[in-house]
Amino acid sequence: MLRRDPVARTMLGAISLSSVGIGIHTLAMGQLLYDRTGSPGAFALILTLQGLAAFCVLPLCGPLVDAVSSKWVYALCGLGRAATVLLIVGLATLPGTGAVPAMVAVAVLLAVFDNVERSALFKLTAHHVAEAHIARFNGMIGVAFQAGALTGMALLGLILTWGTAEHALLVDVVMSLACAGAVARLRLTANEHNPPLSARMLGTAVAGTVGEWRRMLGRYRRYRAVFVMILLCAGDFVFAHALSTLVVPLVDSRYGGQGGYIAALEATFAVGMISASFFTRRLVAQRLLPLWLLGQAAAAMLLAASDAAAVHFLAFFLAGFANLNSLTWLLTTLQQRASDGDKAKMASLRLLAIGLGTAALMPVIGRFATVSPGVGFWSVTAVMVVFAAGGAWVARTYRAEPEPHASAAPEASAAGPEAAGAREVPGAGPEAAGAREVPGAGPEAAEVPEAPPVPEAAGVPGVLPVPDTSRAAPAPASPVTAAPDHRGG
Repeated sequence: MLRRDPVARTMLGAISLSSVGIGIHTLAMGQLLYDRTGSPGAFALILTLQGLAAFCVLPLCGPLVDAVSSKWVYALCGLGRAATVLLIVGLATLPGTGAVPAMVAVAVLLAVFDNVERSALFKLTAHHVAEAHIARFNGMIGVAFQAGALTGMALLGLILTWGTAEHALLVDVVMSLACAGAVARLRLTANEHNPPLSARMLGTAVAGTVGEWRRMLGRYRRYRAVFVMILLCAGDFVFAHALSTLVVPLVDSRYGGQGGYIAALEATFAVGMISASFFTRRLVAQRLLPLWLLGQAAAAMLLAASDAAAVHFLAFFLAGFANLNSLTWLLTTLQQRASDGDKAKMASLRLLAIGLGTAALMPVIGRFATVSPGVGFWSVTAVMVVFAAGGAWVARTYRAEPEPHASAAPEASAAGPEAAGAREVPGAGPEAAGAREVPGAGPEAAEVPEAPPVPEAAGVPGVLPVPDTSRAAPAPASPVTAAPDHRGG
């Protein structure tokens, strides 16, 4: 069981601690900047610049994380986040608005640490969480983040009763340090096949970024379904961001702007995710992917078509339930599909798709939402129907086909899978014995013969990928839902 897997248990605890800090940080940072400037514009600028920073760092962080220990990358990102927030608290002690530009610039660093951390989590999960538990673990990540973020938001109210936003940010520092400490003490037994750490190795990894990406994309160019799955990852996050954006005008127009309804609807979404996590073994399946994407479209349709409170709460529950199932299958399958040397790069591709999808579709949804909340929800319905069509194609065509081992000689790989003299199940390490099954990939995926060892001398350095992270909580418009990207995945 998952609770008996020490790696999964420790990581879920670390994610919960970190999420408490994130829940506090998001609202406290917005409060701090609003008190200084009298406008939400500074915080909106931070979110925009953090998105740009993510686009810049993700192409580099994939090859870099693939070359080093995922555990230490994750722990160092926690320390980096703690130091960054502590610097913001220091800048906040300066009077007036003069420190605001510096606070905004420093806050952008959080996007760097958060996205590198997600790539490390992707790789760590693929290498060190027992394969039988991976699907459930991925589902529980979203639950842990939601529970932690909601706890942090609740704690913030208590902290602000006796203290200030700066005091609340110090709690985020403590939580980040606790998360880093828990992961640093984690004992890992599986071999990630990382080369010896050195400054030269790190420089080579960064300098070889373009070549690494070309090699990976060349290996997967025959598998169109894999690239469609990467694009589909954006759907769960776009949907989550859209709910966070539209819940405020929904409550304003239909509940007289009572803030309690915002929190209640968001909590109902979290309850839906938590409920789905108990059934991941049965419901996280390839054939059900289009059903869960259509379920999210149906939830948006209910919100657009009805004014009844009961229907709204039912829709948010359905949204959370379906969102967790679809993002968990996509995340788990991509982790197991990527070969040993491509885990973190696969995570970076997924996060890039999420960022591009959000950047491209959220302005469109926002434009429709200016007409009315109902029109905004109808636009979300249309978007999710398109994603469901892509999900139906993946459910019908995707096969967990064997491919050359990552350490096979490049020329053998170019000659085809058989030329390397070995066939492997994607995502399976060299220690695997017998057939491996990708959850939801169908019974035929379990009958692939195991690969014989490939000589190390001909190898290309490689490693393995999990987060947003998955529904990594979205960056919402409402102060109650502004936690970053674990809500949809």
